[in-house]
Amino acid sequence: MKRDIKLLVEEDAATNNVSVYSPDYRLGAVGDTEQEAIACIMDLIDIEITKSQATKRYSSKWVSVSMEQSPPLTAV
Repeated sequence: MKRDIKLLVEEDAATNNVSVYSPDYRLGAVGDTEQEAIACIMDLIDIEITKSQATKRYSSKWVSVSMEQSPPLTAV
């Protein structure tokens, strides 16, 4: 059975890599490229599903909040 999996992908200029996070499985991976990071997390998800056919999934959602004044974004 196929289903969509939401992934959060972030590029890190300081370390020059890409991280990806799956809130559905609470797993994360890092790679040199977006494609590598996604391939890594897909392998981890496959292992997690194979490990236990009754994989406990977590309920996650994205929320937005408003701030009166947003802090400036600066590179560290």
